[in-house]
Amino acid sequence: MRREDRTAAIEAGFLRPSAHAGAAEDAPKSAISQKLRDDLSRIAQGARQHAILRDPDLLIDLLAYQLSHALRWEKPFGLSTEDVPNWPSTEASGYQLDARLTDNPARDMVGKDHAKSFRAFRKKGAEHVKGELARFLAAHYRGGSKDMAAMLDKETQPNIREVWTPTAANFFSRVGGGYLDDLWRDLLDLAPEHPTATTFAKMKKGEKAERLEALFRGDGDLCSALAVTEEQAAKIAAWLPEA
Repeated sequence: MRREDRTAAIEAGFLRPSAHAGAAEDAPKSAISQKLRDDLSRIAQGARQHAILRDPDLLIDLLAYQLSHALRWEKPFGLSTEDVPNWPSTEASGYQLDARLTDNPARDMVGKDHAKSFRAFRKKGAEHVKGELARFLAAHYRGGSKDMAAMLDKETQPNIREVWTPTAANFFSRVGGGYLDDLWRDLLDLAPEHPTATTFAKMKKGEKAERLEALFRGDGDLCSALAVTEEQAAKIAAWLPEA
């Protein structure tokens, strides 16, 4: 609307006067186009990257801080993390990870002073920073390509039975009764007609699951009653389902 038309409209009562209207109309058009403004912003960002590259320790501290404090929106690095599930639906039944993977989750930083928090984080020292970086990188570890994962497994030697023991809740109640019968006989080297095998086969599925859980737990009375040998105990300790 032209200025004279706007003035007439205000005088006629059709429009309310605006305190900023005149200022906005009188402001000269910027000589900086949006495309040029974007380029200048990228140049400023490049200068920041150029400068911070001189301080690798600061970069490492900042990465550890971003990961451990779950900075997803106002994050220092243009890096995104994704959830790498490591907790089964049966939760802690027969399952225990290193406490660094389950305790002290990332902090809630909504509404907090990030600069003040980061300064306090760095004051805890290099060992604390390294520990935080290690545990959050481990929590996001996926393995990569098939050959990369195989190489890393060879380096780290993961052992599923180190963190997981089959229980009624996390495994035995979730497979069929016939599977449990076969497993019982296999672990104890029993022929199908052996009384220990036939007695087990007649049990209800819930009882079978509980009996196997006790066997894997190393229940002393049960192991004695079954005369479990050292070889059988070793087989039980190393056993894993085919999946």
